[in-house]
Amino acid sequence: MHNQKGKTLLTNREREVFELLVQDKTTKDIAGQLFISEKTVRNHISNVMCTF
Repeated sequence: MHNQKGKTLLTNREREVFELLVQDKTTKDIAGQLFISEKTVRNHISNVMCTF
């Protein structure tokens, strides 16, 4: 996803987290799959929501 100036709206990691989230994965599932903490997952979700 890009904005009107062609800049990427989401980081690669935010995109990964979002894709897993829409697959109905829990924050715990996502954290385990991506080897990050649940807090980091929640931060990425928050960043995605603020972007839109």
